[in-house]
Amino acid sequence: MRDLRSRTAHPWVRRVVIALFAVPVGFAATGAFGQPTSTLVAGGGGARLQVEVPDTLRGGLLWRARIAIRAELAMEHPRIVLGSGWVESMQLNTIEPAPESEAARGPRVVLSYPKLDPGDELVVYLQLQVNPTAFGVQDTSVELDDETEPIARIAHSTRVLP
Repeated sequence: MRDLRSRTAHPWVRRVVIALFAVPVGFAATGAFGQPTSTLVAGGGGARLQVEVPDTLRGGLLWRARIAIRAELAMEHPRIVLGSGWVESMQLNTIEPAPESEAARGPRVVLSYPKLDPGDELVVYLQLQVNPTAFGVQDTSVELDDETEPIARIAHSTRVLP
């Protein structure tokens, strides 16, 4: 007993250190740092644009986005223009259905699809992964164009936690 007198505080120090590690893990397990998605809608100009995208992500996380277009008028050259945050500090793994072509407008990616007639719907799924070293706010806005004429735009930012 004489040798253990100075160690009476040690179990409490260990418990506090373990609790400090357990609290963030508990929050992460409940989705507090997670990836709940927001559904955003914009319309006008002959089409309806709907985007499902997370508001908050963590480094290394795999995630999915859904972009739906419903044409109210014919669109000869529908193009989805993704904000720079879709590819900066992200790995764009797949795009389904694949676009006819891809291009760039500065830091933004342009996905071109075939003609949409009134009533047609195009649903595009993107699977991405956050680079483990990424953090900050990313521009995950989406714009719908008919060739170069803007039809609808959804401004959105996603916060990336380290």
